[in-house]
Amino acid sequence: MTPRPESTPVENITVPENGGLVTLATGRTSRAAHANPHRRIPSLYADPASWAVLEAVDQLAAVCPEALQEPGTMATVLVSAHCTLDTMYGIARTVGDGRLSPLRFAGASAGGPVSLVCMVHGLRGPSLTITTDPAAGLPTALTMARHWLRTGAARHVLAVVHHRDPQHGHEVRCVVVGAAAGLRPCGAVQ
Repeated sequence: MTPRPESTPVENITVPENGGLVTLATGRTSRAAHANPHRRIPSLYADPASWAVLEAVDQLAAVCPEALQEPGTMATVLVSAHCTLDTMYGIARTVGDGRLSPLRFAGASAGGPVSLVCMVHGLRGPSLTITTDPAAGLPTALTMARHWLRTGAARHVLAVVHHRDPQHGHEVRCVVVGAAAGLRPCGAVQ
């Protein structure tokens, strides 16, 4: 596998005014690339990026517990150029040994970070992983959030951006958005 070019970190997730979205809660975390996760789930393998994303969402939930109160109608969208490359590289390095764990393959899925958040917090709305530069992919993520809110596919959307670099480790920002008062459902009379 060829390493990807460095991605651009997102300092904060800014939800544009008059964009049909309203910010309900925000969270963030920074952690070393291979730091031990702040919690473990027995018999579950997850990539370091997944643990970093979960930590940011846990911090958001600790500060604003009402943000995740409706898990059945909460959609999730992740933007990351890195996703689970650490696990993918780890699998590639061990192929020659002839011993590969199926748990590592499950942990290598690009959607792994969002899947872990959904499993832990019981989120059951639509989910999407956008594998691109966080700064470039954030507008698309917010457009998708607006679409889910407008069509009624979700009542709230958890948008997450993840950035990783070898020196600073994982940087994760997240925001829960809802529909602004002026966002009309599809097909609504104008």
